[in-house]
Amino acid sequence: MNLSAFRFASIALVPLFLSTMATAQTNEEVEAAMKAPGAQITLPVSAVRKGFNKEFVDSARKQFSNFHMQLGGDHALYYTTHFTEFVPAAMALPSGPVSELKRLPKPELADLTYTMGDGSTSKTLQAHINDPDSRVQGVMILHKGNVVYEAFPGMRPEQLHIWASVAKSMVGTLLTMLESEGRVDTSRPITDFVPELKGSEWDTVPLIDAMNMASGLDISEDAEATMNPRSMFQRIVGADFGVPNADGVVEDEMDVLRDAKQIEGEDAGEVARYSSVITKVLVAVVEDITGQTYTSYVEDRIWSHIGARSPLVINLSPQGLAVGYGLLHSTLEDLARYALIFTPSWHVVSDKPLVAPEVLRKMQTGSSAEAYTAGDFPDHSWVRANFGQDMPIFNSHQWDAVWEDGALFKHGNLYQGIYTDPARDVVGVFFATSPVNLAPDLVPGYMREAAKKLAKQ
Repeated sequence: MNLSAFRFASIALVPLFLSTMATAQTNEEVEAAMKAPGAQITLPVSAVRKGFNKEFVDSARKQFSNFHMQLGGDHALYYTTHFTEFVPAAMALPSGPVSELKRLPKPELADLTYTMGDGSTSKTLQAHINDPDSRVQGVMILHKGNVVYEAFPGMRPEQLHIWASVAKSMVGTLLTMLESEGRVDTSRPITDFVPELKGSEWDTVPLIDAMNMASGLDISEDAEATMNPRSMFQRIVGADFGVPNADGVVEDEMDVLRDAKQIEGEDAGEVARYSSVITKVLVAVVEDITGQTYTSYVEDRIWSHIGARSPLVINLSPQGLAVGYGLLHSTLEDLARYALIFTPSWHVVSDKPLVAPEVLRKMQTGSSAEAYTAGDFPDHSWVRANFGQDMPIFNSHQWDAVWEDGALFKHGNLYQGIYTDPARDVVGVFFATSPVNLAPDLVPGYMREAAKKLAKQ
């Protein structure tokens, strides 16, 4: 599809979204939003490498909002690589020398294909990311700690980029560490750790069920919630950004969270429903258990030990709580360093194992196939498109997909991803700026197929 067709398709999708959403924004509101400067796609992702002139930047700053970014248009290219201009942030600092990642390129990976969910064969990896209409900005694959494939069609390697929901894997990892160290009983309710929520429906949610996104609360992040300005998802994002809600009120994050309602006839642990709202609460749990800010704990436990080249930037809500469900930023290479701590090649980036075998095992085994099947994870477009022939068994500990062979994957909004495969000693990471809900993300399939191919070498 050329860019002109791409723009048309994004507008054409609006009525499709709204046709079944009684509470969603009106067609007129959404179409108006898509006509705003910078909302549509006219620029290729390669524009990021060249930089933007002052007129463009001024326009992006003027139009900034969460919904505007979600449209994935021209301005989103600026937001995903310059987000720290818009929301306050803290930094988890690196420490010591940079861990050098050896380059041992395997050119044959450029010709990698895989069998997609519908049974057809994908185009090659190189053809996919170099397509003029591709929104992929950076891809890196490592085998045994060595970089075997990398490409940066839409950003400079040294640029920071938003992780989006890939950030959730950090929250899940830290909580699993704390559980394995005996510092937290995950069977206790959320409100034992977040007293501001006592007396609300969170009283009924055990920590482990929240970690596995099976809260039983009406806080899911489906297409309707994304398009509904009064959904819990949009309200918590607005509170974190410090902008007015649909009724013109700037809300406190805890007031929003207290409004969560239980789904009738559904208890915690029964159904896995994707939710950034849950992760928001889990960040508060980490701070309660450790007595540290989330940023300082990330620094102490992970970022200061992986030989990162740059700080990990973590945005903060107006109340000072880290937006750990999505607003983390790093270079792609530093994201790859983080991914390596889950593999046998951890020693490439650290002088000690950061993810103990017990922690990894809990993440690989600590969830419910029944809750996964009953929930919305399997029907996410990128899951079916990539893994319809090789489906994960469940989501677990903030990871979106876990396979029987122990591989883990976390997807991020606007199409970010981290794949870590301990058994095959392979990791894959990627950044993109793609319009939300426009088309399935196909890059995850290449990550898993690369792992299978490399393991045979």
